[in-house]
Amino acid sequence: MSIEISPSTAAQGHARPWWYAEIVTALVLGVVSLGAGVLVGVVWRAVAPAVTGTVSISGGQKSAFLDNPETKGFVGQDGSYAICGVVAGLLLALVAFAWFRRRGPVGAALALAGAGIGAAYFAAWFGAWLGPGHGSIYSVAQHVPNNGTFELPLQLTATGVLWLWPAVAVGLYFLLMLVFGPADPPEPEEQPHPFPQWADPVDLTMPGPEDPRR
Repeated sequence: MSIEISPSTAAQGHARPWWYAEIVTALVLGVVSLGAGVLVGVVWRAVAPAVTGTVSISGGQKSAFLDNPETKGFVGQDGSYAICGVVAGLLLALVAFAWFRRRGPVGAALALAGAGIGAAYFAAWFGAWLGPGHGSIYSVAQHVPNNGTFELPLQLTATGVLWLWPAVAVGLYFLLMLVFGPADPPEPEEQPHPFPQWADPVDLTMPGPEDPRR
């Protein structure tokens, strides 16, 4: 005895749940965001203005001071990182909209927010690690002689710029979905209930057929 399985039944048996595409989308965008964090860290290290300091040794104690206490170098470092983060958020939002607006829109939005803030923190750490002393001022100034100058490690004094990346990415993604996103399928029209069809009217005053037994 053999049992035939129709193609529709087999397809339903292998159908994936609705959340599968959302999880895959979130994972893919998370990896892409991490790669973007590496690039942002490299670019930030290359374009950020340098802030220099001076080493002073007195009484056997070594101290480090800024060459210009009113320097705008820290503002420039914050601003350059903000620009890099905004550009990364814009590009990731465009990628998410172009590739995942139909496959996993919810997962894309969650990845742009969650992975975006994680990638922003990673980019800040990685850019500082690429700089002098791998982000440690003690490592930089340790071998600097008296009255010698050195470049301070990169740092963010305004940590609020970290949130620009995910905010811009999610905001642009929702804007694109609102303006150019796929339209909702039209709701099926309700079929009107058929009106009951009555038989032809019968005149009850007319005499019926005569009984043949009479």
